[in-house]
Amino acid sequence: MIGAVHKSYCKGLGTHQSFNRAFTIHGTHYLRLMNNVAFDVKGHTIFIEDAVEKKNYIYKNLVMKTKRSWSLLNTD
Repeated sequence: MIGAVHKSYCKGLGTHQSFNRAFTIHGTHYLRLMNNVAFDVKGHTIFIEDAVEKKNYIYKNLVMKTKRSWSLLNTD
C-alpha cells in the first residue's frame, strides 16, 4: 500500500515451491513486474489485491504449476 512508485520494479526474480502467492500488488500504482518466473506456487500467482491499483505493467512473466490453496481466499 505504497501508492505511486514510478521508478520501482520487480525484474528477473524467481519464486519456487511457495505456500503462498508469488507476487501481490496491493494499493500500488505504476509498478513494473517484468521477466519473473513463478513455479509450483499455491494460490493466485500474481494477485492484484483490491482492483483499485492502476497503471501497473505486468509483462513477460512465466507462471507454471499453480496449485489451489485451502488456507487463502476461496478463489485461490
